[in-house]
Amino acid sequence: MTTFVTKMIAKKILGEKVENKFGKEDPYFDYVPATRLWGRPTKKMKRVKKALPPGISENDGQVLTKVKRRAYRMDMALFDFAGIRFGWGSVIGIVPFIGDAMDTLMAIMVLRTCEQIDGGLPTSLKMSMIFNIMVDFVIGLVPFLGDLCDAVFKANTRNALLLEQHLREKGQKGLKRKGEPLPDIDPSSPEEYDRARSEVDEVYARKHASKKARTSTFGRNKTRPDDLETGVVDTSRPATTRK
Repeated sequence: MTTFVTKMIAKKILGEKVENKFGKEDPYFDYVPATRLWGRPTKKMKRVKKALPPGISENDGQVLTKVKRRAYRMDMALFDFAGIRFGWGSVIGIVPFIGDAMDTLMAIMVLRTCEQIDGGLPTSLKMSMIFNIMVDFVIGLVPFLGDLCDAVFKANTRNALLLEQHLREKGQKGLKRKGEPLPDIDPSSPEEYDRARSEVDEVYARKHASKKARTSTFGRNKTRPDDLETGVVDTSRPATTRK
């Protein structure tokens, strides 16, 4: 019975099918730089090769992708309300007792997937993940308010990030052991993601601020005057001609 319920959850809720190798390969991550969980992807995101921590094995990469995919669908995949992202786990948890039990079962499924990395999980890391699941379960027992707190806590996302950090450190140790140099930039690092996005936003703002021509009501082109207060300045014209 438990096996049947687990398979049903994996297929219907987590969307794991033969086409995506049961969650180990998912085109969704091709659109998210650094395979970052926090924050929603936007249409401005370009298609990029999914980034994983350098130095990890193929199996560890597949496990991490599957864990993050499950965590996203359970914690953030459905909708946004009052600045809080809701996933299947939050919605199912609304049903008293039965919903909380199913939510916990899905969280345990994520934990079991984490254990599939090469060498398994360190005891301390596994205990941290179990603690997150227990906190999530206890919070969810409180009607309504507990469900909101559950959506904010996001135990599955926390565990996915714990796994990613562990694999990042594991990959670095593996590279050092092989005598290979560490990459200057870790493409899976959230900090590198934020830095790259800030640079893109700065270029985007500068590009749109430099629009210099507009059509008048008589059909003639007029040069837009510089506005130093807002920072809109046409740098393509010599300074002596700006008025």
